[in-house]
Amino acid sequence: MKGRGLSIAIVSAFFVVCAVVIYLAVGRSKSPDQPSLAASATASGAVAAGDKTPSGPSVEIVVSSSDGKKEWIEDVARSFEATKASVGDKPIKVKLIHMKSGESMQKVLDGKEKPHIWSPAGGSWIDLINTTWKTRTGHAFIDNPRPSVMSGLVIAMWEPMAQALGWPTKPIGWDEIFKVAADPKGWATYKHPEWGAFRFGHSHPDFSTSAMLSVMSSIYAVAGKTSGLTVDDLKNPKIIDRVGALERSIVHYGESSSWMTEKLCTKGPAYLSAVTLYESSVVSANDKFKAQMPFKLVAIYPKEGTFWENHPSGVVQADWVTPEHKQAAEKFLAFMSTKDQQAKAPKYGYRPTDPSVPLASPIDEAHGVNPKQTNANALEVPSQDVFSRAQELWHKVKKHSTVYMLLDTSGSMQEKGKMAAAKKGAASFIRAMEKDDEIAVITFSSDVRTLRPVAPVREVGEVLASQVEGLFAEGQTAMYDATILAMEEIDKAKKRPEGAIRLYGIVLLSDGKDTSSKKSLNDLKDRMPSTEAADGTRLFTVAYGDDADGDLLKQLADRSNARFLKGNADNIEKVYHQISAYF
Repeated sequence: MKGRGLSIAIVSAFFVVCAVVIYLAVGRSKSPDQPSLAASATASGAVAAGDKTPSGPSVEIVVSSSDGKKEWIEDVARSFEATKASVGDKPIKVKLIHMKSGESMQKVLDGKEKPHIWSPAGGSWIDLINTTWKTRTGHAFIDNPRPSVMSGLVIAMWEPMAQALGWPTKPIGWDEIFKVAADPKGWATYKHPEWGAFRFGHSHPDFSTSAMLSVMSSIYAVAGKTSGLTVDDLKNPKIIDRVGALERSIVHYGESSSWMTEKLCTKGPAYLSAVTLYESSVVSANDKFKAQMPFKLVAIYPKEGTFWENHPSGVVQADWVTPEHKQAAEKFLAFMSTKDQQAKAPKYGYRPTDPSVPLASPIDEAHGVNPKQTNANALEVPSQDVFSRAQELWHKVKKHSTVYMLLDTSGSMQEKGKMAAAKKGAASFIRAMEKDDEIAVITFSSDVRTLRPVAPVREVGEVLASQVEGLFAEGQTAMYDATILAMEEIDKAKKRPEGAIRLYGIVLLSDGKDTSSKKSLNDLKDRMPSTEAADGTRLFTVAYGDDADGDLLKQLADRSNARFLKGNADNIEKVYHQISAYF
C-alpha cells in the first residue's frame, strides 16, 4: 500500500539524520578512553547520607519513551526516585509514558502530550519533530540529545536453520539468505526437505524504520558495499532481481516487529524461517516465548554489515517546561547515563552506550546473541536521494496484495454516525492501496452483494471508493455468507499463474452478530486454514462499536494469523490505516 504520508515521511527522515546516531554509537565503541556521559552524571540532587529528606511539594517530570526500552527505563526511574533526588526541597517524581515513537510525536504536535523528556527509538524522530517545532516556535523541540541504550539490526533465525546455512562455523549473512530464498527446492537443497520453502518476514517499511533498514541492508549486501551507495547501484538489474526474490519469500508484512516476533515464536518454523529484528528483540523472545518455541532463535549479524541504533533522550524546549522541570529533567538524564544504570541495559537486551560498562547476561549465547559482536561494520546511512530510490525500488519489487473488503451495511450501522465514518475509512483504505494491488468490495446486510469483481486498483480503485461512499444501511447481517464468498473467490484467484506471488487478505468490519446467513459458523471455520498454515488467507477483523461480536471476530483473526482490532466512529480511519501495514 502507499499514500501513507506521515509514516513514509518518518521513515525517510530516519535516513537523513541517523548517520549522526550511528556515528555516535560507533565512535563510542571505538574510543574506550573517551569520557562517557556517566563521568558527569553523578545524580546531583540525590540526598547524601545524613542530609534532610526533601519535604516540599514534588516536581513531576513526564518522560515519553519508546515502548521497546520500557522495562529498562522503568527500572532506572525506580532507582532514581529511591535516591530522593530533588530540586531544592522538592522531591522529583518521574511519570513514564510508553508508546511508539511516531504516535508519541503526533500526540505532542497535536497538543495531546506534554513531556518534559522525550526519548524516541532513533534520532530521526528528533530531527523530524525539530523541523516542525522550529517552524512553529523558531527553536528546536530537543537540543543536544544523549544516547541511552544501543541495539543492532539482525536476522533472527531458528538455530537449526542457521546451522544448515553454516552458522556459527562460518560468518553468514544476506548472501546465504538470498540463495535459500530463491532456491525452488527451498530447504531441501540444505538436506532438510521437511522444512519446505524458506519463509521470510519483516514489518512494512512505510511503517517501520527497522524494516526499511532491513531493505537497505540487503541492497548494500548485493552492491558489495558498506558505504558510498549510489543511485546507479539501485538501477543495477542484479540488485533489483535479488531483492525482489527475497521479497517474494515474504509470508506477510506487519505494522511492528513485536507483532512479527510473536508470530514467529508462537507459530514455529513452519510459519516463518527468519525475520529481521533488533538484537534486543532476540534476547527478549528467547526469554518470553521459551516454553512455546521448539528451538532457540539466534541473531545473525550479516557479514556484509548492518545498522546499529541507539535511543537518544533530551529535555523538551517548550513553554510547559518550567525552570524546575528543566533542572529535574537534567538530573534524570544524568542519572540514566551513570554506570550503574547503564549496567542494567543488558538485563533488558540492550547494550550500554558507555563503552566502559561490560556486557553481561542476557547479552550472551544462551539468549541467541553474540556479546563479542561489535558495531565496527556499521553501514553508512545513504543520502536522501539514494534512500528515496531505494524506497521506490522496494515498492516495485514487493509482494503485491489481493484484498477483499467486507463491509457491514445492516440497519444497525445507521446508529450514531457509524456508517458515515466506516465509509470514509474504507474509501481511504482503497485510495491508499498500491496501483498493482487488487481490490474487491463485498457488502452484507440481509443479502450479500459484490460491488465489482476483483481487479487491479489502478483500474477500479477510484470507482470502488466512490461506490463505497454511496452505501447506506438497511436489513439484517449475513456475515458468514459474505466471508465464505470472499474465501471462495480468493481460492480461485490463487489458481491463476501469478497467484503464488501475491498476499491474500480479507478485511471484515461488522457491528453485530450474524443474523441472516444461510451458512453457519462451522461452515466458515471449515473454509479456514489451520493456525500453523503460513500461506493461508488472512482474515483481519474489526469489531465496530459496542454491540459487535468481539469474541468471535478475534477468534477468526487469530485462527488466520491476522489482526483483530476494535473500532468506532472516532478511530475507524486509524484502524484501517493500521491494517494497511499488513499489505
